[in-house]
Amino acid sequence: MQNNKLYKCLIVDDETLARQLIQTHLKQFKSIEIIQSFSSAIEAKEYLKSNNVDLIFLDIQMPKLTGIDLLKSLTNPPKVIFTTAYSEFALEGYELNIIDYLLKPITFERFEKAVNKVIEILNVENSTKTTISTEVQEKSIVIKSSYQLIKIDIADILYIEALHKYIKIVTAEKNYTTLFSMNAIELEIPSNLFYRCHRSFIVNIDKVKLIDGNQAIIDKYKIPISKLNKTELITKLGKQLG
Repeated sequence: MQNNKLYKCLIVDDETLARQLIQTHLKQFKSIEIIQSFSSAIEAKEYLKSNNVDLIFLDIQMPKLTGIDLLKSLTNPPKVIFTTAYSEFALEGYELNIIDYLLKPITFERFEKAVNKVIEILNVENSTKTTISTEVQEKSIVIKSSYQLIKIDIADILYIEALHKYIKIVTAEKNYTTLFSMNAIELEIPSNLFYRCHRSFIVNIDKVKLIDGNQAIIDKYKIPISKLNKTELITKLGKQLG
């Protein structure tokens, strides 16, 4: 989808080198404009009271006010990519519907993947030509996006991820982002084949090859499992094997 819109970006990190690295990486993306850079979440919170941005690169561990607390305080938050040295905050981050979670030191390859994901979502949101609906058949789902109808075989879906008001349908061949809620798509796919293992993720039970701690391994992907849903997912996997 072509979109020439320039998206406003905020960087919030108490480490000078971390802010500089993000700024350097972002120079490679013409559709992202850095509006402000703050070393304090408190300063960023004040700025956001009277200014709108599309994206925040947000550190988690900061003095006085953490990135998580800042995000929780926003009534209508922009898209957020967490940047942190602490992997243990990943699950809580996804519970807050962040777009991605980057572990320091951040490589450009991983950074590029996160930025491309958020640009794709913002482009869909800002496109005036896109009207999206779904139509489910017995063995496939049809996604109507822009001028195209895309038919996806249900058996080919690896998992579905929530992206704010959108969902990302992931197959082995391609990913599809569409305007649809997780609650709505959950009603349209067969419950005996799919399970919502996390607030933001639905997995194809047939595709789960391994459960490693609180993650379901599907192909090359690691899908978070909430503690409350882990036992039920294991039970469903057992029934599938039986």
